[in-house]
Amino acid sequence: MRSVLFIDPPAFCTAVEGLVAPALRSRPVAVAPPGADRATVLALSAEARLAGIERGMPVRQALKRCPDLVLLPPNPRLYARASRALHEVLRIYAPVIEPRGYGHAFLDLTGTGRLFGPAVDVAARVQREVRQRLRLAISVGVAANKLVSQAATTVIKPEPLLEVPGGNEAGFLAPHPLDVLPDLHPRMRRRLDDYQLDLIGEVAAIPESALCAVFGGAGRILRARARGIDPRPVLPPERQAEFHVAHALVTDTNDLGVLHPLLRLLTERLGRRLRRHGLVSRRLRIELTYADHTGATRAVPLPSAVLDAELWDAARRAFTTANARRLAVRMVALTLDELDTAESQLDLWEVAAEAAAAEVAAATAAGDQPAGDRPTADGSAGISGPESLGERETVGRSTTKKLSGAPAHGLSPAQAAAARSSCPSAAELHPARELQNAIDHIRSRWGARGMVRGSGLALSGSRPRTARAEPSPSSPAPAPSRSSSRSTPAAPASPCHV
Repeated sequence: MRSVLFIDPPAFCTAVEGLVAPALRSRPVAVAPPGADRATVLALSAEARLAGIERGMPVRQALKRCPDLVLLPPNPRLYARASRALHEVLRIYAPVIEPRGYGHAFLDLTGTGRLFGPAVDVAARVQREVRQRLRLAISVGVAANKLVSQAATTVIKPEPLLEVPGGNEAGFLAPHPLDVLPDLHPRMRRRLDDYQLDLIGEVAAIPESALCAVFGGAGRILRARARGIDPRPVLPPERQAEFHVAHALVTDTNDLGVLHPLLRLLTERLGRRLRRHGLVSRRLRIELTYADHTGATRAVPLPSAVLDAELWDAARRAFTTANARRLAVRMVALTLDELDTAESQLDLWEVAAEAAAAEVAAATAAGDQPAGDRPTADGSAGISGPESLGERETVGRSTTKKLSGAPAHGLSPAQAAAARSSCPSAAELHPARELQNAIDHIRSRWGARGMVRGSGLALSGSRPRTARAEPSPSSPAPAPSRSSSRSTPAAPASPCHV
């Protein structure tokens, strides 16, 4: 049976702020972005919660409800540093850790019983070490799956530790309200309120066909989770199920001149994440939140390998489909899911290029040799293999074959040149990938202003390239160069074009 732990540090962000400034430990503290007219509370301390403040509440309303509230700007670097320190303690006991926001994490202890003992003992040991090393209090839920372990931390806020024995998941969840059920969509929660369903056990007792008639395919998942069934595995960050970015607009708007550039910015962030992790996505999902707090969601399929421009085009198509109302948009969120490992075929194409060069060279050699000296099928005469064509040369990210000028294994310079001309390079086989790498390089060096619109992509602030003067009929023709046919491109001048 599986053993899953959920680590839940109460009010993690404000607790870390209290470690930096001890004077804040006993005061109501909230974390909110400064200067925004519609700023909302992102995190709050236990004292602020007792004063009636909730997460997501507008700052103006929170200050009216609690005039003594201390507002702090978000400090992501501090929270990420504290999360890394917490994960250093968790890695001692758990082979697989799935982070869930700042400070929160799932731990899979399946198969570690002979090393560290029962899972509940490991949870108590983790609590002691975190308190001693980091001076942080954490709540731990122990169960057989992620859903029940996370629900246990919601139930046991006064207590530091709770274990739900395997097989008792449905009985544990039944008497608790629906707010205990993790990841319950607000729209589904409001629909259940319309049917006057308040307890998890009441939802679990409804037949699956009735729930599917109301919620569609989500009704089957709802009933399974209400009964404590959750087959989701604990995944490390390297195998994230999705990439998500969101942006809340300062002013509600439905101006496409503002929303389309925002979609481009968000898709560029998602594209960089995919390339950094070597992944591809099969679907893009957009979520719109309007000024009246209603939402719309649409999803579009994606090809196996896409560029940032293609992601942007897919996001615009999804936005056009989802934006069916005339209300102003307040927030835009993009999600890439159905992730898979990118299938790189550089090695495959390289082998194919070598094989093509070998075949051309063999055919050329066979045409130049007498009939009695032509190579046989077993390769006993003539070219012994593609590795004899030359030495390996690595240029940038593409790996090609460099044909030496001197004859090798009976291969003349003319035959080598013919083989080289018929062998496509990796850059030619992957023009889209080379283009995207060049664009990323320009952005990393020159910033967002490095790319401007026009007939091509150019560095901003650069002068237009002057036209090359045509030679006059009376001027003598330039002498042919003695360099190799494969010329090396010169270093780009100030007007850099991609």
